[in-house]
Amino acid sequence: MSDDVRRDPLYETPLGESMLKKSCLVAIKALTPWLIPTLLFGHAGSLDINGGHYYGPSYHCHMTNCEMPDTFNIGRVGRDSLLTDYRDREKFFNEDDWSFEEDFDGDCQSSRQEMLILTSRTEVKYTNPRNCVVRTGEWLDEYTGEIFTVAAQIDIDHVIPRMYAHTHGGDRWLPEKKLMFANDPLNMMLVERREIRRKRDRGPNRYLPREEFHCVYVQLWQAIAEKYNLQLEARDLSAISRIERDCPDIEEQ
Repeated sequence: MSDDVRRDPLYETPLGESMLKKSCLVAIKALTPWLIPTLLFGHAGSLDINGGHYYGPSYHCHMTNCEMPDTFNIGRVGRDSLLTDYRDREKFFNEDDWSFEEDFDGDCQSSRQEMLILTSRTEVKYTNPRNCVVRTGEWLDEYTGEIFTVAAQIDIDHVIPRMYAHTHGGDRWLPEKKLMFANDPLNMMLVERREIRRKRDRGPNRYLPREEFHCVYVQLWQAIAEKYNLQLEARDLSAISRIERDCPDIEEQ
């Protein structure tokens, strides 16, 4: 691990240390999908609700009335502002491009199952002898502060939602980067399913977890956005700045 990573203030927080450990454990298995050639995303891939799909640095229509996205328009980033309706880009989102339920390394455990195993406070128990699917353990939901012991009660939430990433620059990414984002441990939290539905695809301006987790939550938003060069909305940046004013210095946490 590089000295730059060790000195990252985010990882010096209690949660950050835990997440760094989790990232290291997951990294070995997570490397596999980035080595898989783009053949996984062949031209015959599934279609989005618009009737088309991304194919490398381009978009192809396959259905009548399919519209072309503004993804590759020159100067789009500079034009994005408070007046931009990011929802117009949602119909070009394809769940398959951002999958986190794949078994990339062939051990029968998806990214979700590996997160359940690595973050449980107790030894997990499985639903079958092959240890493919976790049944029970003990997990802290950082969003609500509740403890869960049944895996079916919680699911993966992406700190920066995949749809948000897609509509704020991620639609330009190549398939391997979309997969990397969707399976990045830094961006994955185990959260109660009802809370995930409450959050949906909202940014910090419209959704925040429990107050005790506010500071870490907005720090994660900033770290992930910087890592993937995402252009956050002005209203979300304002919400992050407002919360950070009441947060202790990272060195004091």
